[in-house]
Amino acid sequence: MKKIKILFFTLSMINTFACFALKVGDQAPELQIGAWIKNGPDTLAAGKGKNIYIVEFWATTCKPCLKVMPYFHKLQIQYKDQSLKIISISTEEAVVVRDFIAKYKEINYKIAVDDKQKTYNAYMQGQEKIPVAFIINKAGTVAWIGHPLDIYIPLKRIITGKFDIKKGAQRQKIYRQIQILLTQKKYAAALKIVETELKNAPGNVPFIALKAFILFKLDKKNEALKFTGDMLQKHPANLELFNLKAYILGQMRKFRELDAFRLAFINNCQDKPVFLNQLARQLLGTKFGEAKLKPARRAAELAYSNRKLDKLQRASIGETLARIYYMTGRIGQAVKIQKIVCRILKDNKKPRYIYALRILQYYQRAYKLSI
Repeated sequence: MKKIKILFFTLSMINTFACFALKVGDQAPELQIGAWIKNGPDTLAAGKGKNIYIVEFWATTCKPCLKVMPYFHKLQIQYKDQSLKIISISTEEAVVVRDFIAKYKEINYKIAVDDKQKTYNAYMQGQEKIPVAFIINKAGTVAWIGHPLDIYIPLKRIITGKFDIKKGAQRQKIYRQIQILLTQKKYAAALKIVETELKNAPGNVPFIALKAFILFKLDKKNEALKFTGDMLQKHPANLELFNLKAYILGQMRKFRELDAFRLAFINNCQDKPVFLNQLARQLLGTKFGEAKLKPARRAAELAYSNRKLDKLQRASIGETLARIYYMTGRIGQAVKIQKIVCRILKDNKKPRYIYALRILQYYQRAYKLSI
């Protein structure tokens, strides 16, 4: 059987928790920066009492890190009035980072290069686990540690004063215990801890995912599948649980059931167009031959048909749908949808309009060759 990849998001989070020099609740060390590449300088001391900081560790050669960049850009815009400052730190040479960042002129957050890995070691003890983000509250305390793409909910709670640091620290301790047990392949003991946590917080998706993973490792595949299905009934529009059940069905080679599950899930989410667009893009994948075109098209078409979309939402979903039409040979339809996208973006988002226009021209050339 292929190496099990269930819950890579949860397991990578657990693995990284075990390597940090810092814990939730610790005072954050001052940043030691060798060079500020963009939007600097800054210090934690200068912002203490007034700013919330996100400190991220990344690298130009780290593909998952690059996916964080547009997300952080949007996050900085969203919380610009809440004194949020995002600082991304690389341990690479300044010239490497400077040349790389030159291609991303719209980045609105701070980019820096570490001073001989002093900051990296103070936060992470030199371990190779990136991207990783630390939220530092106004008191200068580490309030949260995790993957940058999981930061939205804890950040919102920290900004609104609804985040419990003590509970966060306790959860980090639990993650460390589970990580050790999984490394030692003591799955039964790990499952016991996970089930105890689920009794206290039954809606905690990372622990739900962990339970399914452990059941799968214990060769209780049917039980893992049923448990995941039951959780999806309680959390019907959860992408992580969707991915989990799809993976288990694939590993069990229940391909007809997998196809039916994907379409049923999409149909149940027809009143969530933005979510469907996210799902459609995920189903397209990033590598040649991995796209799940039928469910992706269904998700995009349902999303695009929603009458409550604002103009920019319609443009974003339209880009996805046009791409799917192009990939499935309906190039004329791709051209038609992409023209609508360009009309919307021309009036609202000038930089995106230029890129959308290039895509339209590409579709138009392909269409001429097809007739």
